[in-house]
Amino acid sequence: MDVVKLGSVILCVYFCTCNLGFCKIINDKTDESSGSSDSFGSQSRLDNLTADLLADYGPNVRPVCPGKETVPVTVDMAVRQLITLNEPEQTVQFNVWMRLAWVDCHLKWNPDDYNGTKSIVLPIDLIWKPDITLYESISEEFYGFEKFRAHIYPDGYVTYNFPSKIEALCPVSVAKFPYDSQICSLMFGSWSYNGFELDVSTKLGAGDLSSVKENVEWIIKDIPAIRHELYYGCCPEPYPDVTFYINLKRKPNYYVTNILIPSLLVTLVAGLGFFLPADSGEKVGLELTVMLAMSVFQLLIADHLPPSADETPWISSFFSFTMILSGGSSCWQVLVLNLHHRGDRHMPHWLKFYVLKLLGRLTWIDVPRVKPDYVKQSSPKCDKSLAKIFNILDRNRKYKEEELGNTSSISLSEPEAEIAENSELWISLALMVDRIGMMVFFLSLSIGCGYIFNRIQSVE
Repeated sequence: MDVVKLGSVILCVYFCTCNLGFCKIINDKTDESSGSSDSFGSQSRLDNLTADLLADYGPNVRPVCPGKETVPVTVDMAVRQLITLNEPEQTVQFNVWMRLAWVDCHLKWNPDDYNGTKSIVLPIDLIWKPDITLYESISEEFYGFEKFRAHIYPDGYVTYNFPSKIEALCPVSVAKFPYDSQICSLMFGSWSYNGFELDVSTKLGAGDLSSVKENVEWIIKDIPAIRHELYYGCCPEPYPDVTFYINLKRKPNYYVTNILIPSLLVTLVAGLGFFLPADSGEKVGLELTVMLAMSVFQLLIADHLPPSADETPWISSFFSFTMILSGGSSCWQVLVLNLHHRGDRHMPHWLKFYVLKLLGRLTWIDVPRVKPDYVKQSSPKCDKSLAKIFNILDRNRKYKEEELGNTSSISLSEPEAEIAENSELWISLALMVDRIGMMVFFLSLSIGCGYIFNRIQSVE
């Protein structure tokens, strides 16, 4: 009897468990069916809303609201990345996110009629859109303007955000290169509608830089946006536009490290040529090498800059000035070598006793002691007076020869002494001229660099 009762209890528990599982399965199926029904209903409501909005809608008709004559459109922009700034061609490429907004009174609905639907997304080609274009564009089309979808709200407010690649003109100012800043202006406006039909403005008043990516050469400082109303020769109506002024500042580290510092060192090497001895044979060659190096640096800079006739970069002026100094130094060194190797040529009296002494004082170089010309070329009257003296000296010389031996081996003859004296005078003159050239070189370099760097500060 107890066994029968225990079996009955087990059967009851089993049947209860099966009933609970079966009920759970039925409830799950019911919930899935209900969710699918809600999803289908939501999609159905969107389809109905789209069909109702576009039933009598014309995408080519300007959506003017009752009591108004113009359609207000706001144009804003977020810069994502500066792709490149081509300075020789004066063009710029940006990756941007365009943000357009306007009110289309033909796309209004009551959310309560469509189960509280508060927004809808439609392809842009199904609705009216303003013909906003970039005036400075160099590409054939406004990339992305026809490819994306717009958000529409119950009050007819339409927002159209889309990514785009902009290629535009950007005049470049190269006066301060590589410490320059550039301003690229991007003007957006309607091409077909005038200001009485479509009013263009900006909502934010500046470009958005919150999502910008860093560029290796340029820094985007800020992007102020200004609205203008311009009159053109074709039409009497005003045409409003929104212009974004993108302020760019160059990172000069690359040019300073690879061009500016090496060019300064090469310029100093040109000055060291004045310290080389004239007999080394490298004075002229060193200056010519500096000229070639500066010409190479100038060609490297020219590849990065536009051929502007209005202004010259200060760094190009510096290279040209240094090349002129090096060329002048080469000519000066030719003069120095010519004087140094004149040998036994007779030096004029005025050059020997006036110019040589004056240059010696200016250059702090000692002038060799020389015999006056009147001692070497005495008059006939003096010969008689000097003959007696020479006879006495001659007897004295013979006596010394007996004591010391033949003096011809320890002293120079008169012609040889004159040759040595002339050679020494020319070498001293060449050294003085070389020293003056060095002073002029470094003085000119200081004045020229001061003028060039002062011009940088004066350029606005």
